[in-house]
Amino acid sequence: MKKTCISLFIVFFGIFLLRFPSLFEPFWYGDEGIFAAVASNLNQGGVLYKTAWDNKPLMIYLTYAAIFKYFGVSMFWLRMGALVSVLITAAAIYEIGRGVYGERKGVIVAGIFGVLSSLRIVEGNLALTEIFMILPISLAMLVAIKRKFDYPSLFAAGVLFAVGSLYKQVGVMEAAALGIFLFLYTNGFSRFVKKALVLSCGFGLVYLFTILYFAQKHLLSDYIFAAYTYYRIYLGESPRYAVLINILKYMPILAAVGYGLIKKYGLSLIRHPDPASAGEGSGVDLFDLVLLWTAFSFLGSYFSGRTYGHYLVQATVAVSLLLAGVNLHFGRLRSNKFVVGFAILYFIPLVLLTQLLFSNFLSGGPVNQIKYFRNFLDFATGRKNLTAYNNFFDSNVNTIMALNDFFASRGDHGTSAYIWGDMSWLYAVGDLRNPSRYVTSFHVFGVPNGKEEVAKALDANKPKYIIKGQSSIGYFGELEKLLSYNYTFVLQVENASVFRRKD
Repeated sequence: MKKTCISLFIVFFGIFLLRFPSLFEPFWYGDEGIFAAVASNLNQGGVLYKTAWDNKPLMIYLTYAAIFKYFGVSMFWLRMGALVSVLITAAAIYEIGRGVYGERKGVIVAGIFGVLSSLRIVEGNLALTEIFMILPISLAMLVAIKRKFDYPSLFAAGVLFAVGSLYKQVGVMEAAALGIFLFLYTNGFSRFVKKALVLSCGFGLVYLFTILYFAQKHLLSDYIFAAYTYYRIYLGESPRYAVLINILKYMPILAAVGYGLIKKYGLSLIRHPDPASAGEGSGVDLFDLVLLWTAFSFLGSYFSGRTYGHYLVQATVAVSLLLAGVNLHFGRLRSNKFVVGFAILYFIPLVLLTQLLFSNFLSGGPVNQIKYFRNFLDFATGRKNLTAYNNFFDSNVNTIMALNDFFASRGDHGTSAYIWGDMSWLYAVGDLRNPSRYVTSFHVFGVPNGKEEVAKALDANKPKYIIKGQSSIGYFGELEKLLSYNYTFVLQVENASVFRRKD
């Protein structure tokens, strides 16, 4: 036990060291900036989807808002929240790994996860939806496994899965994995139905409260559009090889289900190496849950067809469990032709799709990671100044900080301002009050009648300042008209133009 504690301490300290540079990153990443701007509006008394809008479910904004409320608008504390989330997730999957494989393998599982989830290769350094989503999902699996899938644990798991999916929509995938596993694992169809209903009730209860909350605020349609309907634009952006991708991304799931069915009903074809670990009198065991979990988590990563590295964070938990146990499970079965066929249908699509969709991240990942650490060390040791350190991340960083200094020098923190471009972080850093509910030009063009809505909001409640950055999407004629009649150019701050309302 003492050796295990020391090993776990080393793993957790290693995670801390890998993520330590992220605590000192500047305000740079666009999605984080959008979440921060929405959270800042909520802390100013705004209402989600009414006065501040983005195309995600509510949990990420509530998380940011809570961190900002108690610790201030701070990248250090935001990333510390992500670090704590990862550490708790690592502890949870250690417990899962210990239950599935044993204590030593549990430590290995936590170690693999700590490395995979903290690398810049998968943008694990960022405080995005995926890094928070995997915690409730892991806890859901843990509580169900620990209590051997009894009714109270399945209800709790349903609640936790729902919380995970309220960080990001595809968090529902792992709930489906557990549901299919329950079918394979449980003896008797009626018993399975009862367990599935309990799991579904826990999941549905959270959504019931969510729906009731937005319904009583007359925002239900806004919530559904923002969090779910708008997501269709991602699915509509067909990547290269779309047909091949759509076939391959479901193949591991079909392979895992088929493998489980053969183990459940065809034990003469596959003899389990350890009958004592099989479930409810069948050949199905917890490794089948790991297989389903991995397949569904990768489906979540592939689902939209977009190729952002942080999408792979969703798969890091299940992959860690899979890598730690694949040899243990298949070592004694490798000569079985059914196992070989399963491995081909399961693993090859995962490798092909990951390489096809995320080739830029994987090919440049190691070099990118080294440059990331070098940038931090150069700054920490004084070999690189703050401007150069910030520019490593994004050229907008220094513009945002210079604009914040501009507002501070004029005593205008907390004033009304509208930013046209991609500098959403400034809303949070400067505590600026946006008369529009959209915090980035991308949404103005992406939402039906977005330009008309923003133009109407700006005309009715003219902000004190309008800022135009270089990184805006398209031409906004209504904004240009408003600027020409009602605003005066004040100064150029880095690559942004500042206009002040004519009083």
